[in-house]
Amino acid sequence: MSEFDQFLDIQREIAEATLKIIDKYKGEEAPKKQRTYKLNLVEDILRSAGKPLHISEIIEIAERRFNVTLERDSIVSALVKKVKVGQKFIRTAPNTFSLKKGDGHD
Repeated sequence: MSEFDQFLDIQREIAEATLKIIDKYKGEEAPKKQRTYKLNLVEDILRSAGKPLHISEIIEIAERRFNVTLERDSIVSALVKKVKVGQKFIRTAPNTFSLKKGDGHD
């Protein structure tokens, strides 16, 4: 292997390491903001409905009203986490959610 090939290999390794760092930081910051935004959409949808909705209904309304695609597993996971810590949402049936009383749904 020539010195030039070795130099290119080192440059490739540096570039790959740099890309991993960039992906890591983008991955840690972007989803949090997007998850919060999507949970805010779910909150608005539930507030407007004034009743518990199944996740399929929530997803359909988000697509129709806001032109936003919610990933079913991701949004259910986020909602369940909020339910477990007692924040904003409650689960009224399997994959069916509502706002807690006092959070705009009385």
